[in-house]
Amino acid sequence: MTLFVFFHTFSPITALAADSQIMPLADKSLLLDGQMIGDRIIAVGERGHILVSEDNGRSWQQQPVPTRVTLTSVFFIDPANGWAAGHDSLILRTSDGGRHWQEVYSDPEDERPILDLWFRDAIHGYAIGAYGLFLATHDGGRSWSPVDFNPATLILDNVHGDDPWAEEEGEEVWVDFHLNQIAATANGRVLIAAEAGNIYRSDDGCRSWISLPSPYEGSFYGSLPLGRGQVLLFGLRGHLFFSANTGTSWVAVESNTQATLNDGIRLRDGRVVLAGLAGTLLISQDQGRSFQLHAQADRAGIARVLQANDGALILIGEMGVKRLEMPGSGGEGEK
Repeated sequence: MTLFVFFHTFSPITALAADSQIMPLADKSLLLDGQMIGDRIIAVGERGHILVSEDNGRSWQQQPVPTRVTLTSVFFIDPANGWAAGHDSLILRTSDGGRHWQEVYSDPEDERPILDLWFRDAIHGYAIGAYGLFLATHDGGRSWSPVDFNPATLILDNVHGDDPWAEEEGEEVWVDFHLNQIAATANGRVLIAAEAGNIYRSDDGCRSWISLPSPYEGSFYGSLPLGRGQVLLFGLRGHLFFSANTGTSWVAVESNTQATLNDGIRLRDGRVVLAGLAGTLLISQDQGRSFQLHAQADRAGIARVLQANDGALILIGEMGVKRLEMPGSGGEGEK
């Protein structure tokens, strides 16, 4: 979740109970999340906009959606089945690849927006959001229920915290911080990046959680698992950290920016890209140990970065969506 997303998240003017309107410039409006699904890209954002591209982000078609509330997250488990979520704790479901959507959950009186979605498999999914909002489904996203989120504190027996077997769970604490992003590692652990320097981890498929030692008191907006226990953690004012043990300990990484970092991706050639406010793009050639800054001239905030099938970056954010040839690929520039 970005800072500009935060302001829109709690803006009452976006919460309209009506079908979305088809707008010719929807791809230039505020968009907050997206996903590659085979040969298609799905993007979601304000006023219930859901857009689909089938040509690597060169053109976009807006889909009919039964809401005008801001959508903050989208997740597909396969090319047909997906979910989108946002304000009013709204969750939409599609079973035809995003062409048609139906509401499966909403709680506008709760006044807590959903900020991210993730599915462990085709049956079990999770939605997280503001003030500790945590929802779960165990029937393939057809119904959702609130879950009490009360992670235990991680206690380390060794000073350096580099022994994963030296972990003990301490007292459980009820959480009302904003839960901003949920991400899974290759070995099945799940991380939640949260407000006020909090980061949480589940080692048992989201059945229980621990609160990890934090390297920073400011908010985290995302984590990027890189494999073999390696994770990047990023957030407010360009703060960036690396862990070699899935968050048991962290070391600071120089980001070369004070712009808030919102999202990250590892490209097919192994390079790592982070994106954020003020058009910030950071590129690493060494698996996240160091980064070079590639600021976009338009300075538009970036909420999500994807890689299209032809290698181009798809930047989703404050000014909608745009294609960008990957810097260093020989064809740099906006398309």
